[in-house]
Amino acid sequence: MIGFMQKHKKYFIITVWVSTIAFIGAGFVGWGNYNFSLTNNAVAIVGDTKISFEKMQREYGRLYSIYNQLMGGELDEEQAKKMGIEEQALNNLIINALMLNYAHDLGLRVSKEEIIKEITSMEVFKNNEVFDEGLYKNTLEENHLRPKDFEESVQESLLLQKLNALLDMPLTPLEEDMLKAAYFVEDWVQIKVLDKKDIKFVAKEEDIKKYWEENQDIYQTQRGYEISSVSVNVKDINYNEEDIKKYYEDFKNQFLNEEGQVLPFLEVKNRVIEDYKDSQAQKEALKEYISLRKGENQKAKNSIVYEGDNRYGVEFINLLSQANEKETLKPIKVNDSYITAEVLKIISSQSKTYEEAKNDAREDYVSFEKAKILEENAKKELVNFKGIDVGYVNKDTTEVFKGLDKNESRDFINQLLSVKKEKGYILLTNKAVLYQILRQRVKKSDIISHNLEFLIQNGIQVKGRLVESEFLEYLSKIYKVVRNSKN
Repeated sequence: MIGFMQKHKKYFIITVWVSTIAFIGAGFVGWGNYNFSLTNNAVAIVGDTKISFEKMQREYGRLYSIYNQLMGGELDEEQAKKMGIEEQALNNLIINALMLNYAHDLGLRVSKEEIIKEITSMEVFKNNEVFDEGLYKNTLEENHLRPKDFEESVQESLLLQKLNALLDMPLTPLEEDMLKAAYFVEDWVQIKVLDKKDIKFVAKEEDIKKYWEENQDIYQTQRGYEISSVSVNVKDINYNEEDIKKYYEDFKNQFLNEEGQVLPFLEVKNRVIEDYKDSQAQKEALKEYISLRKGENQKAKNSIVYEGDNRYGVEFINLLSQANEKETLKPIKVNDSYITAEVLKIISSQSKTYEEAKNDAREDYVSFEKAKILEENAKKELVNFKGIDVGYVNKDTTEVFKGLDKNESRDFINQLLSVKKEKGYILLTNKAVLYQILRQRVKKSDIISHNLEFLIQNGIQVKGRLVESEFLEYLSKIYKVVRNSKN
């Protein structure tokens, strides 16, 4: 990847703070069907700032390129709409505009000299370590940018950096002390575990039915899909020595050692075979997909798949759940096969009858009643509570306590560290843990000093996010935001 970037560096533009422009080597992305009812070429107006169609177009292209890279180049316009990339692009620009309005009202400005200094320092525009104006203009032109627009984006970014410096808020001494108390204080604790499985409870038929009647909505049949599908198994792909050698020559860059050097064919032959068979299976599946979509596939078999059927994997079931009837899904790998399917019919979930839901309802009702009894028992035993010492407990404790498994012990500790009472009980999924805090202490000073800087930096980040959220809410009340509606 580094080699590619160095080779194609003119296609990479520096990403500035709350990035208003960033184009990836994948190139410029068009709008598709994204149209606005424009007024003065503005998709939105924030205070005195207009967000232009062109700026919106660039931000959409930036986000599209990022998501397309994350999805391995498989993103299309339909998926982009489902992901809400259009709305995200507009929201990003509105946030920028809110902050720019405030920066201007504070009297913050960026000089022409500062813009020139920023641009001429960007490595992407340098030739032999010297700024090259020709390279600068060519790079912008190749990325469909005018110098005026790019320089405006740099100006805005520098202005936002100045505003961000003003809003930078370190932790106060009191906040640091609170963090120390939360992370470095440990409790000496006694506990006693009560288990739901030790409770004897016999459910009556009429009580089970009443519970089912009150909770009918949760007892549903699984949603299903009648599909016509074809699968291509990777194991069924044949090959010869010539095939795999050609594949190796074509895709050598996929077989590298840790130093980035190409590994010899014989050393990676088994991997080459696996990759070759996988790629050929995927190609065959694409052919099946095309013929299935045209209604010409003679290999397709009809079946019904329910959402709880784990034979097909989560990803395939998710694709089915998002599909419409008569839609054909592109091949997806399920276990050792690539499967493509046409959704013939969607079978909606329905409420189960009492007889169908009876066993589940009985189990849920018994669990519900036992949980109530468990809490009642915890309250009673707490009066004369005598537990066992488990020593000092803190956020780093990894001990598994007697009567609890690893996850239950972790859950108990997490809840214990946030309790306000010295004595009480904590409810877990199937257990109740009675506790009493006998004393507290602060960890050794060397432990605090070793971890404090990391803790403070995390505290600053959390505080920054909270401040930013409140700040943006405040700005949205000061500056009117008007969005132009889509056609």
